[in-house]
This record gives sequence, C-alpha cells and structure tokens, in this order.
Amino acid sequence: MTTTHVDFNSLKVDKHALAQQTEDGLLLSAEKNLRSSFLPTKSLTSCVTVPKTFRLPLCIHMAVHMPQPGLHLLLGEGHISFGTQSDNRSLSDIAQPNPKKPKHFDNRTSLAGDNEITVIYGLTFMQILINGETRYFSKSEKYMRSATQEELELKLGTCKFAEVIIKKMTVEEYDVEPDAVPINNEIGETRLYFIRRGVKAGFEECISLLAPALQAEIIKTDQFLLSEKELKIKRKIEGDQLGCKITYTSSVHGFSYSLRINEHLMSHSYWWYMVSNYKYEGKFMGRKNDLTNSVLKSVYDLSPEIADRLVDYYGKCNGCSQTCAVKTVYELNGKKFVSCHGQMHMNMNLQTFEDFRFTLNVQKDML
Repeated sequence: MTTTHVDFNSLKVDKHALAQQTEDGLLLSAEKNLRSSFLPTKSLTSCVTVPKTFRLPLCIHMAVHMPQPGLHLLLGEGHISFGTQSDNRSLSDIAQPNPKKPKHFDNRTSLAGDNEITVIYGLTFMQILINGETRYFSKSEKYMRSATQEELELKLGTCKFAEVIIKKMTVEEYDVEPDAVPINNEIGETRLYFIRRGVKAGFEECISLLAPALQAEIIKTDQFLLSEKELKIKRKIEGDQLGCKITYTSSVHGFSYSLRINEHLMSHSYWWYMVSNYKYEGKFMGRKNDLTNSVLKSVYDLSPEIADRLVDYYGKCNGCSQTCAVKTVYELNGKKFVSCHGQMHMNMNLQTFEDFRFTLNVQKDML
C-alpha cells in the first residue's frame, strides 16, 4: 500500500479557484460555480489539482470544516459533492459519467464542526462515509467494468463563495482489493431540496432550523421589503423548513427576490425576472424592466466595494448551451460581463444580506 499525504503547497490552482494557507489548513473558495455534472473535468476552471495521479483501488480521506459549503471531489471524469443544497447530481462515475441519469446520495455535512470524509474506490465496491456513517455503498458502478488501471487525476473544487477548510488529506493506493468499512447504520434516503405540496408553514417555521444569526438577517430583510410600500412587493411562502421557497415579487416594477431553505442550508437570489410573452434583444423571453446597469453605477458611486461584490454575485455564463436564450450582458465601468439569466446568486454569508438591502435602497430611489 502506498500512502500520499497531500501537500497543499504543491497544488495547482485554476484561474477561478481561490486557495489560501491558514493556521487551520487550506482555505478553498471559488469565483465561479462548477458545472461538474455537465462539463468534462478538463474544462473546469474552479479547482485545485493534486500534482500526482493515482491508481485504483484507493481510499481518499479528508478532515474538512465547511461553515459555508459545499465541496466537490473530482477523480478521473467523475465527481462527488458534499454539503450542497438542491443537488440531484451529487455523484457521477469516474469513468463513464452520464448527466442524463443523475445520481445522488445523502451528502449533508455539519456547518459547525469538522467533517471526516472517507471515499473508497474499490474494484468491486464503492463506499462514501461522512463522520463514520456510510452514506453510499454500491457494487455496480460503471467504472468497475471498465479499464481500472488508468492513472487518475484528483481535484478539489467548491461552490462559489464557499468557505471550506481542508485540514488534512491522504490518498491510500492498495496493492489488493481493500475491505469495505463495516456498515453500522441504515443508509438513509437522499434528502434533496423540494417543496412539499399542500404544506402551509409560517415564515418563522420555515427559517427555524437555520442558525440564529442567519435567521436575524432574513427577518431584517423581510421587514425591510414589506415595509417599502411604494415598491408594491408581495410575499409568497411555499413548503416548510424541510424545503421552503419564500418569494418577494414586485409585478409592478418587474423584479423578484427569493430564498430557498432546506433545513440548515439556504441560498437567495435576485433578478429582474423574465416573462415569455414578448421578446428581449430580439429573442423570445423578455423583461418588463431592467435597471441593473444604472443601479450598479449608482452603487459604485456610493461604495465601489459593494458594487464589486454585486458583480461577483451574478451567476456567470458557463457556456453550457450554444442556443442559450437567457444570456444577459451587463456592464460596470466599461467592463462587460455575461450573466446566466441575469440573476444574482448569494449564499449564507451575512454580508450578502447587507449588500442586497443596500442595493434595494439605491434601486428604490431610481424607481
């Protein structure tokens, strides 16, 4: 057996990945979301790469702290995602990934403490453990029937704006097929984000499983949006704390803000929403209104730091379709950027709520 203790100083850092050595370990983040379910791994630009390659069978072990998830482990042509919200493609085969047939597992992680993650890629079985609990076990992965002696490249990536600290990482390559770790738990069903129909939960119930500081920011934002009567915002609540969507819409002005909550995880987004009954820039799908460029300029005049963060929040175009009808071009200080759907996507970082409220105040004055 050969054991490799991954040296974080030796990692190759892609252009959209952020990697910084800290006292606790390697802090990973990204400027651009990975689309590992749709693009070949060689096309991904938000990863760090281990400088050597590995052969099966092998075991990967990591100690990870994820206050802002999630983490993507990429081996060969496949990937495993940890701590991601609304992810029905959290797993793909390392030899023959198939995005048309999504695979997933219960990939929930702790936000507060360390997570011990173990992945065994055997020749006859595959096993994923999180904090000693088996979350996935299979004897029928496609890679097991293919050429398994190839040298495999190992990468790590994160979600955009994630905060992931890799405290240690080892890779063990076996000379013979290893034993599986005894399974001492019932492997639970995947708990994907979805909104249960017929459930009518209140606002407080929907946010009840989130961290107290996060609840406070959401309540403050809710009060802010509903108090601005001139914006004519209506709130809609769907689902409960297991899967909830809270939407604030101004149909008069044409913008929408939404929160998606899944137990202790959440994300929020904002856009001048598209409608399908007229054209925009000569294409089917359009917007009633879009003050993005003007708002960005005004925000920049007041606070360049906030304006720069807002540009980063926009979901950048990944080039996943040649016939995309929702590419949206915006501009700040003469620099153009292409956004997917023209949406800002924000995570659980408390700063994102402050930036959003600041922006809405600027936009309110324009309207």
